[in-house]
Amino acid sequence: MSISIVVPFYNEKECIEECIKSINESFENEDYEIICVNDGSSDGSENIVAELAESDDRIKYISYNPNKGYSHAIRSGFKESTKEYVSFVDADLQYHPKDLLKLYNHAKENDLHFVLGVPQNKYSNLRRRLMSYCYNLYVSLIFNMNFKDANSLKLMRRKFLENINFQFEYGMIEIELLVGFKMQNIPINTFATKTYERSAGVSKCSFKIIWHTIIDCIRLRMSRNSLVEKGYCIPPAQNQDTVCARK
Repeated sequence: MSISIVVPFYNEKECIEECIKSINESFENEDYEIICVNDGSSDGSENIVAELAESDDRIKYISYNPNKGYSHAIRSGFKESTKEYVSFVDADLQYHPKDLLKLYNHAKENDLHFVLGVPQNKYSNLRRRLMSYCYNLYVSLIFNMNFKDANSLKLMRRKFLENINFQFEYGMIEIELLVGFKMQNIPINTFATKTYERSAGVSKCSFKIIWHTIIDCIRLRMSRNSLVEKGYCIPPAQNQDTVCARK
């Protein structure tokens, strides 16, 4: 078993080195790669990662300019991934690599295709908690999927990830992943995890991103039949044969 960990970053010079160090420490006994994606940074974080990548062959470095957004950065990392499992963590370490390792071990032990973290603690700020609740309720109603946090830590098998035609920007990749795996009849397993406060840097969340996500959820709901490639193979249930959809 092996894992590709995508780290998208945009102006995270206070956090990025600690993030990469934490991944290396957490996964030191595993077969893994780190794919760092510089999404148009201009604060020096791009130089920090470039130097780390030169001295560590487990780190792949992707860089482009100008900034193209969170979803684009993650998609860029997915395209370069080579391991059996794929995940992504933000440079601010809201989800710590040690908790991703727990998800990874759980997936390996139970031969799971998709694992979604369920935060046991998130946002001490009342306003952020209310926003998170309303957002997840909205997404659950739009897509008829029941989960506590659509934007939580995710771990998935790459072979099923490759069947998804990502269409949207901003933070929509989080939802496209959930809907895309569901449309492939892949169970979304959950695993308790923790969240942590940002230790440095500035959050990139904004009203613009929230507004686009609200609109794009409706657009995805209307176009979801084009989200998954035709011709994919549905994982077999116990004692059943694999079923492949026609192109």
